[in-house]
This record gives sequence, structure tokens and C-alpha cells, in this order.
Amino acid sequence: MTLSLLPTSCTDAITKEQGELPEEDAALPVADPRVIQEGNDLPETQLQPKQSPELKDNRIGIHFTSLWNLEPEVFPNGVLDAGHILKIGVKRARFTINNLDADRVHWDKPEFSIDPSHDEFITSLADSGIIITFVLSFWDTEYVAQGGEINIPRFKTEEEIQRYLDFVRFIVHHLKDRIEYYEIWNEPNIENHEQWIEVDDYINLVKRAVPVIRQEYPEAKIVVGGTYSLMIEESRNYLFAILRSDIMPLVDVVSWHGWSNTSPEYENLRDYYYEYPTIMQEIKDVASAHGFEGEYVADELHWTPLGTTEFIEYSETKCAKYYARGIIMHLGMDVSVSQFYIVPQEHPWQIVHTIENLCTVMAGTKPISLPLEIRREDQSFLFSCQLPWDSTENTQYYSFSLPNGDKLVALWIDGVAVDEDPGINTTVTIAGVTAQKVVGIDVLYGFEQELITNIEDGNLVIENLLVKDYPIVLQLSR
Repeated sequence: MTLSLLPTSCTDAITKEQGELPEEDAALPVADPRVIQEGNDLPETQLQPKQSPELKDNRIGIHFTSLWNLEPEVFPNGVLDAGHILKIGVKRARFTINNLDADRVHWDKPEFSIDPSHDEFITSLADSGIIITFVLSFWDTEYVAQGGEINIPRFKTEEEIQRYLDFVRFIVHHLKDRIEYYEIWNEPNIENHEQWIEVDDYINLVKRAVPVIRQEYPEAKIVVGGTYSLMIEESRNYLFAILRSDIMPLVDVVSWHGWSNTSPEYENLRDYYYEYPTIMQEIKDVASAHGFEGEYVADELHWTPLGTTEFIEYSETKCAKYYARGIIMHLGMDVSVSQFYIVPQEHPWQIVHTIENLCTVMAGTKPISLPLEIRREDQSFLFSCQLPWDSTENTQYYSFSLPNGDKLVALWIDGVAVDEDPGINTTVTIAGVTAQKVVGIDVLYGFEQELITNIEDGNLVIENLLVKDYPIVLQLSR
């Protein structure tokens, strides 16, 4: 049996006859969260996250908005230093120098010169093996300083387009020895301020900018899209207009802004949460149908901890779980990710540690398809790739290969995350796979443990595995 990357979501709630969880499962007892496999007394080992220079590309990145206004979550104590970024283990970074967002532009800063400290910082990232995406957002600050006025929406005149192309040429020429990826604008579909570019004008701007970038740096990877949340119909329409345009064969990366505080916990977000993998597959299908052969990136993933906003927010444990789900799901669909995180004051590190663990565990992985079946203790199906997806309560899994031939399987219950989840006792069968050793990796609590397994009829069987509401990663060694 062969699975495509998307049908790792062909899930099924388990069931009695009507496909719903039985009443007695609604209030399971709280168990030790550090248990991966019931009855397993083999020793546990603490995960040792590695820093960025030690890791192969994990396709996990960090996002920040400016080098003039340093965000404390990325730059502790406001110091422009790469140390915190490298400690996390990310292999990618996305940013610009002035600002990505129109409401926080430094209008007194030049755009046709680069501060030496910024130059040094970029060099330090590149020398440490970080793959950088530089966002070519342009605020025309010198023109404004001379009394010019920016028209909204942008790039309606040839003069403004030419000033942008001059900026693009300057940036790419200066940074091409350290930066390979150049993104044409951030969130161009935000209306009624200096960020806004109508979609036809954006497509035209890309057509004009691509030859300038190629002339300066033929090896450059050109990124387009950068639209905000696809939950909003207008944003989705804007991105798909780009995907259906004739610029698709000209560029190398399609990007959008992925899950932002999205979860099944809030009724107004639930449908979008479960629909999102299908939307991503549609993005890929439409882009490829219009001549695109490059990469995909979902930027700006984030979940907001309690006490940081007056809007949607979660406990830090729930945030960490949703980050883990989001990162694994995107990588499993062959979509790179970048995220930023808002760290609360009292317990600041669970989110960071979870991302650190994922950066190490996912280094060098590539998505593959492995057929999987999960049964509960009563032998009813929790998941089978042969069964339809029930979005009310489902199990997700994604599988990967490692450079040494090992395989990874990450699986979780994809319902509402809770602070203390005992997991569901299951038997997992991976068809046609044998392994000398299987290690269970808990990325939330940061430990690993060899699992007790069997081979039955040429299939790998893992009994008493606790499937939880965040990814448990199984490493299958030959």
C-alpha cells in the first residue's frame, strides 16, 4: 500500500458503531506524563539538543521583524547576537533590516546603506550554517525624507517601481555572498497602509524584480507570496491569484503565513484547523499546475501564551504542544517552517525547549510514506490509512527518513490539547517494516526510551504505546 504525503491525515476516530468516542473516555485519569509505553521499565535518557552548527538542515526556522528593533525573545537583553538563535538549533532565519510591518517602520533609517553591526550579524549567521531569507520590504525612507509621499496601494507608478528595483539591486549585490533566499515583500495583501500592493501590481513587481535579482546573483532563490492567515478568504484568494499567474515558472519558493493561534479549542477556528492540510495540498497542486517546481514555506507559526495578549491565548504547555504539531505537520507535507514565540514571564522555557528538541530530532529528515495502523486496547481502530478522516477527533501521523537510513514516525491525537494528557493505550503496526531497535522520543518533556517491539508477519508491532495530544516520535533503526 502506498500513501501520498497528504493522506497521513486519512484518520478515523475510534469507535463504537457511530464513530464517536465512548462516554467513559471523556475523563481519563491523570497519569505520569513521562510514560511513553506502559509496562516498559527500560531506562530513559535525557535528550541533548544540539546547536545549529552541529545539525543538518531541519527545515525549521526562526522569524523576527527587524534589526533596528530587537525582539527580546530572539535577542535577550536587546543585544544583536546570534547566540540565542544558534542555541535553539534552527537552521533557517527570516527577517529584514528595517521592518516587515508598516506600522513599525523606522522612517529615520536609510535603506541604501547597511549598518556595520547588521553586516556582522548576518555574517555570523551565515558562517554558522543558517540559511537566511531576506525579505525585500521597502519603505522608501530616503524619498520620504526628501518630502516625497508614498501612494497607497503601492507600486502604481514607474518611478516607485524603479526605486524599488534600485533597492533590490543594492541589497542582493551586497548580501549575495551570505544570503541565498530573497522574498519579495511581506504580507502585500494587508490593505490601507504602506504594505498594501494590489495583486496585479504585486505580480508585475515580481516580474520586474526577478531579472534584477538574477543579474546580481544567478543562484538566488526567489520567494513570493508571504500572505497572512489563509483562514481569511481574501488572503487565500490573493495567494491563489499569484499561484495561477505566469510568474510561477520564474520563482523558486512559494510562502504563506501558516497557523497563527489556530487550534480546535476555539469553535471559530476549528474548521480551519482541520481544513488547513487540505488547503496546503491545494496550494501545491495549483502552483505545480502553473509551472512551479520549487519549495514551499509556511512562515510565522505561533501560539500565544496566557497573559501576553487579550485575544486568543493558551497555557504554555498547550502552546508547546501546538508548536510541536504544527512543525511536524508542515515538515511531513514537505513544507519548511519558521516561527516566532512569545515567552511569558513566569515559565518561559517549555516552548523553547520543545522547539530545541524538534530541531535536533528532525535534522536531516525527508518526508516519506509508511502505512500505519493503530488500535486501542479493545482492538477498535484508532487509526488506519484505509479509513476516512473524522475531523471531530482524529489521529495524525507523519513519517520521515534520516540520512543514515533510519526512519521516524511522529503521531498524536489531533483534538484539543490539554495540560496533562495521559495518552491512549494503543497497539501500533507499521506494515512491511522491520527494525533492530525502536526508540520513543518525547519532544515535550525531552527524553527518549527504547521501546519493546515485536515482528509479526513481517510487520513491526508496538504494543502499549501511549498516543498523546502532542507528537511522540518513534525512531526505527535498522
